Amino acid sequence: MKSNDGRERRSAVRIPLGCEATIIPPPPYSRQSAVCVDLSVDGMTLHTRYVPRPDEVFDVIVKPPSGPSSVKMMHVRVQVRRCQAVGISGDFSLGVKILHVLC
Repeated sequence: MKSNDGRERRSAVRIPLGCEATIIPPPPYSRQSAVCVDLSVDGMTLHTRYVPRPDEVFDVIVKPPSGPSSVKMMHVRVQVRRCQAVGISGDFSLGVKILHVLC
C-alpha cells in the first residue's frame, strides 16, 4: 500500500506468488477459487470472484507452486482488510491479514 507521496507503507515485504488458492468462507457459503497474488509475513493478496463482508474471517488454502512435491500447502485463517474490483473482469482483489497459520 502506498502513501500519498508514493512511498510504501507496509512494514513487511510482499513476495509475488501467483499460486492457486481456495477460500473457505463461513457457512452457508461454498468454497471459492482464488489466486494468491502475493504473500508477506502477516498478509496476502487474493484475486477471486468471491465478495466478502468487511472484516470477514475465513480460511484460505494456498497450493504450492509447481515443483518439488516436498513443499506443502499453506492453510491459514485470515481477516479481510480491503476488497477492490479488478478492472471489468468481475474479479476482486482482497487484501487479507493472516490471523493464524493452521497448517
